[in-house]
Amino acid sequence: MIAKRNLLCVKYKNRLEIGQILLYEPYKNILINFKELCINVNAKDFDPVAKVYDGLLSVPVEIREYYEALLGVTSYYQHSQGGKGKYIEKKLSSYFETCSLNIEISKLPLWLEYPELHKKKGIFTQQGLSQEERRIFRTIEWDWIGDRDVSVDVGSTIKDENAMVLIEIKNRVDTGGTAGRREIWTSEKFGIFVRYLDSNKKIFRKKEKEFSFTELLEYFGIRDFELYIGVLFDKSDNPATVETDKAHGFYSSSKQGFEYLKNLIKQSSTISIVKEDSKNLQMELSLAYSHLKVKIGAVYGNDITSILFRKNLPVSDLLLLRYDDIWLSQLITI
Repeated sequence: MIAKRNLLCVKYKNRLEIGQILLYEPYKNILINFKELCINVNAKDFDPVAKVYDGLLSVPVEIREYYEALLGVTSYYQHSQGGKGKYIEKKLSSYFETCSLNIEISKLPLWLEYPELHKKKGIFTQQGLSQEERRIFRTIEWDWIGDRDVSVDVGSTIKDENAMVLIEIKNRVDTGGTAGRREIWTSEKFGIFVRYLDSNKKIFRKKEKEFSFTELLEYFGIRDFELYIGVLFDKSDNPATVETDKAHGFYSSSKQGFEYLKNLIKQSSTISIVKEDSKNLQMELSLAYSHLKVKIGAVYGNDITSILFRKNLPVSDLLLLRYDDIWLSQLITI
């Protein structure tokens, strides 16, 4: 009986959709290294301590070669980044025309003036840009004059609503630990945005004119600004919810961060809390000096795509691309 396998790297790259291309290059890199491990006995070397610790000196001779291959191949794969780090963010941004990833405050003018170029660099890195596209990055008229920069994983602009949405992504309810969850809300990330909203200090310059964060958004026609932490999945790989975060994640750490941010806002003379939902960790803000509407909070599961794209897209669809390249080639290599 012939078993059918779904292999990505045997397909023509120029015929692939962007979601497949995101996997193609990292998969190809891993397969090339698997090939080297497979045909070159010296490709993986175990030092004397590893040989003792991993039991290579005491394993029965009849299975020694198999066991050494098992350790060598699996240890390579587990230590290989393989493009996994930013895969979800890239997949999210590929779904929506005006969605991009790695949104830095200092690069907001570039994103808003050249959204397609910013997105292309985020997905395919600097190497995926043409010489002319790289020139645009170098010669953009905007200068950053702020003191603290920070980036958020993904962002989109919804043109018919004049809105900007930024979301810091956590893959699961238990990703990042308690400190990592708190830091998103505090002075490491969201707190920086709040301080710029509070002070309205100038952090951008175009020729002779200077702009605050709020003034930059208004210059590009943004009337609504939304900033969230988004948790995609629970421990069972289902879309996350507040309840599963409370039961199996770090909701309490988010709650502490939310309270920190709320207290920071209460000390401000220019920001007011208009609406608050402390259970779902969301609040709406108004500014004394601007008509810009601000929302900050937490979103879970399918609400992430609903808010980011203003479309209903199950987050489970982000993981629908299923290929046999990795597990099959890993077994063959062993």
